[in-house]
Amino acid sequence: MTKRNINIKASLLALLVAAVSSCNLDRFPDDAINTEESMESLADCKSFLNGLYSGMKYCFSGGFVYVPELQADSFHAVKNFGNFDGDFYSYQVTASNSTAADVWFGVYAYIGNANFLIEGTQKLLSRGTLSEDDAVQVRHIYGEASYIRAHMYLLLAQFFCEDYDPETASGKAGVPIVTKYDPTGDSSKYPARNTLEETYQQIVSDLNVAKEYVLSAGAPNSVYVTADVVEALNARVMLYMHNYDEALKSAKGLIDGGKYPLCSNAGTFADGWKNDNLSETIWQVAMTGPDDIGNSFRYFIYNTSGMIGDDNPQYVPEDWVLNLYDQSRDIRYSSWFSTRNITTPVIGTLTLMVKYPGNPKLYSSVTNYVNQPKVFRISEMYLIAAEAAANKPGGEAVASLYLNTLKVARIKGWNEQEWSGSSLMNEIKEERVRELFCEGHRMNDLKRWHDGFKRSAGQNSSLVMSGDNYAGCSRPADDPYFLWPIPTAEMEANPQMTQNPAYTIN
Repeated sequence: MTKRNINIKASLLALLVAAVSSCNLDRFPDDAINTEESMESLADCKSFLNGLYSGMKYCFSGGFVYVPELQADSFHAVKNFGNFDGDFYSYQVTASNSTAADVWFGVYAYIGNANFLIEGTQKLLSRGTLSEDDAVQVRHIYGEASYIRAHMYLLLAQFFCEDYDPETASGKAGVPIVTKYDPTGDSSKYPARNTLEETYQQIVSDLNVAKEYVLSAGAPNSVYVTADVVEALNARVMLYMHNYDEALKSAKGLIDGGKYPLCSNAGTFADGWKNDNLSETIWQVAMTGPDDIGNSFRYFIYNTSGMIGDDNPQYVPEDWVLNLYDQSRDIRYSSWFSTRNITTPVIGTLTLMVKYPGNPKLYSSVTNYVNQPKVFRISEMYLIAAEAAANKPGGEAVASLYLNTLKVARIKGWNEQEWSGSSLMNEIKEERVRELFCEGHRMNDLKRWHDGFKRSAGQNSSLVMSGDNYAGCSRPADDPYFLWPIPTAEMEANPQMTQNPAYTIN
C-alpha cells in the first residue's frame, strides 16, 4: 500500500488494528511490541498474536457488516434518518467516502501486522534455537497469522472487486498483494493492483499454510482460529471461486463432524444471539467486557434510555425480507424481529431488526447494541453445501437435503420438499437471506449470482424515504457501483493505483 499503509511509524506498526465506526478506524492495544525489537521468543509471538486477535472484533462488526446490507435491498431508511451511511444506501458514494477509506487503510494496516508476525515466526524458527515444543507452538502461530492475512485479503476482495469468474479472473483487477513488511518513501515502489486471480491465489496459498499448521481442534464458540475455522473459510472461499467440488467437501466435513448442531429451540436460539453462546457458532471474535468491545448496530433500534417506546430506528427491514419468513413458526423471525410503536424519527408502527440486542456482559446499564461477531456458523456451511451441490451435475437431491435439514431446525413443523432447476437456486437464495440476514453477505451474494435488485415499497411507504435513490432504488446486475471506490488518498499517493470504473473521472 501507500506510505499510509506500509511506512507506518515503528512505534505504531506493531499492533495497528482495524475497526469501522462512524468516525474512527484505528485502535491500539497497550502492550504492543516495539518493532525495533525482533521476535526473540515464543512469548513475543504470543503477545503479538494476542494483539491481532484483540483487534479483529472491529473487522467483523459494525460497518463491515451492515454497510453492504444497506447498499443492497435489505433495509429502508426511515424519514428524517439523519443520513447515517446514506451515501451507500442512496448510491451517492464517491472516492472520498470515509467508510471505504477506513476499510481499505485499516485492513491493509492489519495485513501489515500479519506480515510482520509471519516474518518474525519464520526468522525465529530458522535460528534453530527453540525447543521442539516451542517450535510447534511458533509454527501454529505462523499458521494463525497466515489465516488472518487470508481473511483480510478476502474482505478486501469482497468490498473492492468483482465476482471471481475462473474464466476471466486473470484479466480482472484484484487488490495489491503485499506479503512483506518493507516500508519505503519512494512512491514509485508502491504496489499496483494484482489481478483478481492472483488475489485469490494468495488467499488460497495462505489458507494452505493455515491448514498445515493450525491443528487445534474446533469447539463451539471458539474465540481462536482452529482447524475448523480454517476449513470454514476455505468453504466460503471455494464457493466465491465457484469451485463447487471443494466448497462442498469443506462444508460437508464440518457438518458431518457433528460438533456444531443446529439449534431448533426458539428460546435457546434467541438467548444464543443475546448472550453469544450459540452452540452452532464455529468462531466468534472475543469481547470481554464494556472496555473491550467492537462496533455496534445502533442504527436499527437506537434506544439510549432503555425505556419501552424510546426506540429511534434509522433503518428498518424491507417488507420483502419479512415476508420471506413463516412468521408464526420460524424461530429466526421471533428472535430477530420485533414490531413496535415508534415516535421518533417517525410516528407509526414498524417491525425492527433486533438481531443484535447487545450482550449484557458488554455494557453497564443501557445496551450498546454490541454482540460478539459470529464469523462462522454451521448454518452457513449447510447453505454453502446446498449451493455447491446445486451447481454440480446431479446434485439437486443433495442440495435439497441440506436445505431441508436447515429448515427442519428453524421452522416448526416443516414438511420436507424437493427442489430442482431454477426453483432450487431461488430457494437457496431466499434461504441465505432468511438465515444470514444482516451478517454482511447480501451484496457479495448479489455479485456472485450476477443479480441486480429493486427495493420494495417498504413496510409503510409513508414512513420511509421515497425517491429513486431510496425506496425506489433499483440497480442492474453487475452494477459497477457494487464495487467500493479506492480511496482518494490512495489514488493521490500511489501512482501505480487504478480506480474502480464507476469512480473514474472522465
